Amino acid sequence: MSLTRRQLLGSISGTFASALVVACRGGQQQPSPSPAAIVAPTPTNTPAAMPTAVMNATPTPPQEAVRRGGILRMNLPGDPANLDLHQATTSTDLWCVAPCLETLLEFDPNDQTKILPDLAIRWDISRDGLTYTFFLRQGVQFHDGSPFTSKDVLVTFQRIISPPEGVNSPRSVFFNTVERIETPDDVTVRFVLKQPDPALLYNVAIPWTGIYPAHLIEAGADLRDTKNLIGTGPFKFKSYTPGVTYELEKNPNYWNPNLPYLDGIVFYPMADPSVAAQALIAGQIHLNRGLGVPPLDLFQGHADIRVAGIPTTLVWRLVLNGRQFEPFRDPRVRQAISLAIDREAMIAAMTEGRSVLSGWMHPYGAWALPEDRVRQARGFGKDKEADRQQAKQLFAEAGFPNGFDVELLAFALGTPVTQSLVADQLGQIGIRVNVQNLQLGEYVQRVVAREFQMSLGFNAPWVDEPKSTFGAWITSNEQASLTGLWSDELIQLYQQIERELDIDKRKQLTHELDFRTLDDPVFGMIYVYRPVIWHVFRPAILANWTPQPNYNLTEKHATTWLRS
Repeated sequence: MSLTRRQLLGSISGTFASALVVACRGGQQQPSPSPAAIVAPTPTNTPAAMPTAVMNATPTPPQEAVRRGGILRMNLPGDPANLDLHQATTSTDLWCVAPCLETLLEFDPNDQTKILPDLAIRWDISRDGLTYTFFLRQGVQFHDGSPFTSKDVLVTFQRIISPPEGVNSPRSVFFNTVERIETPDDVTVRFVLKQPDPALLYNVAIPWTGIYPAHLIEAGADLRDTKNLIGTGPFKFKSYTPGVTYELEKNPNYWNPNLPYLDGIVFYPMADPSVAAQALIAGQIHLNRGLGVPPLDLFQGHADIRVAGIPTTLVWRLVLNGRQFEPFRDPRVRQAISLAIDREAMIAAMTEGRSVLSGWMHPYGAWALPEDRVRQARGFGKDKEADRQQAKQLFAEAGFPNGFDVELLAFALGTPVTQSLVADQLGQIGIRVNVQNLQLGEYVQRVVAREFQMSLGFNAPWVDEPKSTFGAWITSNEQASLTGLWSDELIQLYQQIERELDIDKRKQLTHELDFRTLDDPVFGMIYVYRPVIWHVFRPAILANWTPQPNYNLTEKHATTWLRS
């Protein structure tokens, strides 16, 4: 039987009052438009499947006369944790920095199936797929007045690929095929690869590879410091008061003299989703976004407000740290935990039924694992009572007939309901969960330092592409692995995917890896459920902005404008 979010909240509130101090708010479902269609990437003559790469093109143009000026105002789920874009790991960080920095290529802000020129105006790919040559835009200046050249690209990617001591670079794995970067002149950059990499164009287009001035990086500047938030983007840093506002202003020397349309952007940290909802209703903010279910009942009666819930590329996952908690090294324990998770109950409760059961790859994307195959994985079927009985049997065989106590590290994302549901479901097979609900910054610090037994967080692919989805955790690298757990066989399978240029073969291999990591959590990564991104806004005011399944790809806002 599927329960509503309100019913599930009621059933668990007493059980976890001592573990979590929460203010849970239920609400009836507000009718909203169907999720925006997610179009599969279109294969091109580049080495493998990817979004259509369109040279000498601009983002999808507005269909009406543009109104210039105004300040875009939106919420943040909390304060940014790290303003160094190369080290940052959260959407909050990205939203604050992405309007200031630019990349070689970019995704169309209104159609994420297209890759467009940005700081590179065109590119060539050699016949053997081993050399990518980017031709740079000329006449571009950084916010500090220094000219943009190929050296800035070289030094930026050297920092991402081989970070200096003390710098964490979570995206370095996505450039593991790069042998060297050449700069034959100031306006040309050449990536020379060790092997063909069908994901390279994806990865140079993600905003996390924003380009900083070479002189800052070479001087060892702390890029977390707002005084060093210097890029070529349409907006510049203005001010930041923690807990109050984070402000950007228009870049008057932007290389495109017609952009941006806005005069600035102001972000308001709002951890309480009810506060953000009330701010939008009152007209104090134009855009309210988050992964937690907003208080939908508050929007009833406001016909001018659109609520869109779209399945995201993110996946909630449990991370079992085998270094810190010995029982997680036993495959029977990992399997039992996966069997205990009721994913369809999670979807019903936490997405108001707007998400779907899927694998790690996006259910509407080019690499989607079919639902009937997903349901064949252990723990993903419909008979949860049988799953729970099997989990208890596995626990007994592993020497834990009475279960065990474990700490679950989580972070505040509105009301911490997901972690409560996880704890409740694990409690049904005898696991006594002590939830430690931290602010996002502290949570990130502890996860990066591997100071946890079990954590709840996101598998956060930057794009819907196999390397982006699996590359960070299908590894035996002790420094990269969050869990200290792996399978050499599945690592070899992933390496095949990295190299394979035939689209159909690569899809088949991806399906196999997706299924096997759902069925047997040998890496200590347990799929929980796919959330939806909630976009709440007034279409009559917010213009040339489209709700997307990935709100990390198109956050520059150069072409966003306000109708009033």
